[in-house]
Amino acid sequence: MINPITRIIRHRYLSNKPLSWVAMVTVLSTPVMAQETSADTAVEKISVVGSQIKGAQISEALAMSQLDGDDIEQMGIDSGDELLQLIPENGQNFFNEAGNISGGVNAARGDIGAFNLRNMGTGNTLVLLNGRRMVNAASYQTEEVGGSFVPVNTVNSQTIPVYGIKRVEVLRDGASAIYGADAVAGVVNTVTPDDFEGFNVHLKWTEFEHLPRDDQTLSMQWGQFFNEGRTNVGVTFNYYQRDRVNSQDDPRWSNADLTERLSPDSPWYGNSEFVGDSANSIYAQYDILDRIAAGHSLRQNGLVDASGEFETYPVGDPRCMYEMGNGLCGAADGQGTYRYNMNENRDLTSALERLNLFMNINHSFDNGWEAFTEILAYQSSTNLIRHPTSPVSTSKFIVAADNYYNPLGPCGSANRLPDSLIGADVPCEGLALEIDNYRFSELPRSVDNDGKTFRFLQGLRGSLGDWDWETAVSWSKDRKEDVTHNRVSNILMQEALNDTSAAAYNPFSGGVNSNVERALIDVSRVSESELKTFDVKFSTPYLYELPAGWIGFVTGVEYREESFFDDRDERLDGTIQFVDQDGDTYPYVSDVVNSSPTPDSSGEREVSSLFAELQIPVLENLDVQLALRYEDFSDVGDTTVGKVAFGWRPFEPLLVRGSWSEAFRAPNLVTINEEIVARNQTRTDYVCLYAAENGGDPEQTALECTTSLQRVAQGSDELEPERSDNTSLGIVIEPLEGLALTLDFWSIKKKNTIGLFGEENHTLLDLVYRLEQGLGNCADNAFNQAVNRDAVAADDAVFFENAGICAAGNIRFIDDRYANLDTRTVRGYDLGIYYNVDTEFGKFKLDYNGSFLDKFEQQAGGDAAMLVAAQQNGLLPESYPVAGFADLVGRDGNQDEKHSLRLSWRNGKFGASLAGYRIGDFYQSALTLEDGTRYVIPAMTTVDATFDYHTTIYQAKTRFRLGVKNLTDERAPLAASSFGFFEDAHQDYGRYFYLDVKASF
Repeated sequence: MINPITRIIRHRYLSNKPLSWVAMVTVLSTPVMAQETSADTAVEKISVVGSQIKGAQISEALAMSQLDGDDIEQMGIDSGDELLQLIPENGQNFFNEAGNISGGVNAARGDIGAFNLRNMGTGNTLVLLNGRRMVNAASYQTEEVGGSFVPVNTVNSQTIPVYGIKRVEVLRDGASAIYGADAVAGVVNTVTPDDFEGFNVHLKWTEFEHLPRDDQTLSMQWGQFFNEGRTNVGVTFNYYQRDRVNSQDDPRWSNADLTERLSPDSPWYGNSEFVGDSANSIYAQYDILDRIAAGHSLRQNGLVDASGEFETYPVGDPRCMYEMGNGLCGAADGQGTYRYNMNENRDLTSALERLNLFMNINHSFDNGWEAFTEILAYQSSTNLIRHPTSPVSTSKFIVAADNYYNPLGPCGSANRLPDSLIGADVPCEGLALEIDNYRFSELPRSVDNDGKTFRFLQGLRGSLGDWDWETAVSWSKDRKEDVTHNRVSNILMQEALNDTSAAAYNPFSGGVNSNVERALIDVSRVSESELKTFDVKFSTPYLYELPAGWIGFVTGVEYREESFFDDRDERLDGTIQFVDQDGDTYPYVSDVVNSSPTPDSSGEREVSSLFAELQIPVLENLDVQLALRYEDFSDVGDTTVGKVAFGWRPFEPLLVRGSWSEAFRAPNLVTINEEIVARNQTRTDYVCLYAAENGGDPEQTALECTTSLQRVAQGSDELEPERSDNTSLGIVIEPLEGLALTLDFWSIKKKNTIGLFGEENHTLLDLVYRLEQGLGNCADNAFNQAVNRDAVAADDAVFFENAGICAAGNIRFIDDRYANLDTRTVRGYDLGIYYNVDTEFGKFKLDYNGSFLDKFEQQAGGDAAMLVAAQQNGLLPESYPVAGFADLVGRDGNQDEKHSLRLSWRNGKFGASLAGYRIGDFYQSALTLEDGTRYVIPAMTTVDATFDYHTTIYQAKTRFRLGVKNLTDERAPLAASSFGFFEDAHQDYGRYFYLDVKASF
């Protein structure tokens, strides 16, 4: 597509130049200005993303998508994440609230959205505002890379207003040679107006058909010229309020067990992945700590099983065998636990209030210099309801023998069960009980999240002869304050379970008057991210004249300082330390129930850059862009990358364009500076599994190979930048006036992707070492030292010896460091159709964009390559999965196609639009059956429509717009997830309507 900005440039030249220049412009090779041009000829030089040379003709040859402010208003959106969802080149948003349902305090919560062009992963897209870098969001979370999860961060898409902007530019190509680090998958640049004059008021009300939710938006834009037109001041303000969406608002989400939404004939009917309710509830299982002999009265009377365990249920449950009071009954273990509906009361979307403010001041001096100032402010407040917390299996709570409410408590206790039921063998001092499968469901967790962003930029630009110069300094800060209410302290809860008075915690109350409040705490997380920048650049469109025109050139330097801190709650960061029943303490367990210990973290770096760019008119119909950039990081060394792009017009209707570039992504500050972080995971120990399968215990009656273990991760200062090779080749055809067709093929090959090797991959590597070693010299071989094991039990050793490998004890923890691991390759093509036509029936505009994915592959490197080789040569069993290295096309939201089609019409006072968005199908890998059959989540198409009426009210030009989002009321297809749809790719809110009124003065 001919870039609209370039189209403006070409139009201006065509209207101001003699015919010889007209011919050269038409074939794209026109120099920016002939040296013979008189000084008083005014030419507007406009920058577009992809080149730092103002008015660069090569911009026409860059693969770029553009949405102007009117297009965005017509979409009926209120947030940056909604805009990104409608851009075909953008992938999944992993920073969404519904998808982060189980992330807890370690998730990036609140009003936040992520940039993810090409689905390359969060952090691989550079985000600019008026051509300059934005600060990253203060909060971060993890994404799966390789065999485990690594911290990633992003600019918060919500901080950039979607109203009152001039345009959004999406460069669909690597651009590190132009802009620096992180521009691997591309660049998103938001451009604001610097010459607005007038006053606009914009009101919007949204109602949802299926939900008790309504949204309100108030936006205002004001601008005025002062000082005889030399000064322009513009202000854009936006207020947005959104109601929460709760799991009980729609029957589709109200039950976490999704089984009944499947057909009984489906091969996935009964699949545990669709069963989202929990075995942990207020009705627990209890294990008597003392050994209960076969003749003990509790066993003889049927109150407990052979292991001294019993279950509890609400009275009336068919599994009840005896009553315990307070609406509770009991039964010997083995009847199945009482399951808790996780969707009893939790939010898909938080209640939100948001303020956006953007201000620009531009002033022209008498000498031709111009000062420009930008101020951005953002503030948000959210409240989110989450499911109640549940203790982890590795840290058990003990009901003291003399706990006031212990049903097997001391003689004389008002709550001890009668002797006629428990018999004579329960001692008068009582029996201590270990709690299993419990949930503190008296109160849900409630999360308050407040976000603030501030950005100030001051710049100056001017000209010296044929040279333009520009310099600017900026300071930006993003801050998040996250407080979770109704969490439970391990220390305080164990104290409450040890209490002998009526103030003790009562787990046998069914959640009524349990005294849980004495153990409830608030858990806080305060994070900040800061960015300071300075840049200066010099450019000229006439560096040297070639036969085909003038060479354009720009060079400059940039300097920036990046820093962050993440201040965790004192019960998470080790200030207050809990010691569990096994003696484990910080940094392996925290004092917050079901939250992993997390230390405070901070880091900073300085980055210095030197760059240069050339635009060369090689022939009258061939322009070439050459760019080179050097960046030096204070913490990870330096790197140099280059870029070559061309635009060739063999004849007028056809443009051929292409590029090759190198790009890089610096390790984020978290992966370098993070201290030891322990996470509990349920994983398979493949050394143990190999011994069980090949050493005589295939049913694992003796060995237990899938257990909860700890992964200990920490940052590494040995990380290197990820580097990529990017290529693109495409054509633009303009067969008719107003019609443009584009087709661009692209590929990205990124090496040294930063990740964690992964817990199960580490056990596989340990197995490979043991298989290679055999049974010789076992005592002197450490094998995989990242896997820290207990001493092997004598009874277990025989299974390992029978399998021909050295014996291994249970895993205590796995020490995993961030490292440069793998190669990720993404390849596809983009298709565009753009048509604008004026007729007697009005103006019509059609925009179609389609993005298609051919290849998405992650190839193993380093130790992972050793695992792959061991599996290929038969050393490692084929059934043992080497995680993270596969063809990812169509897997878990990586859809192979995404489409956007918008048709609009305007005729006098009336206007209308129709838009369609389609996300292709993909499969959910966790549901793949043993025979390889995949569970395919079908494609989803939504249609939006608007109708406009324009009039004048009290001299104000007024537009009334009635809009319908999801006109056909499509609901998201079923997936095995918390709310029954694939939250990272789909929304499931159904049809909704809005009234939008805009008045211009």
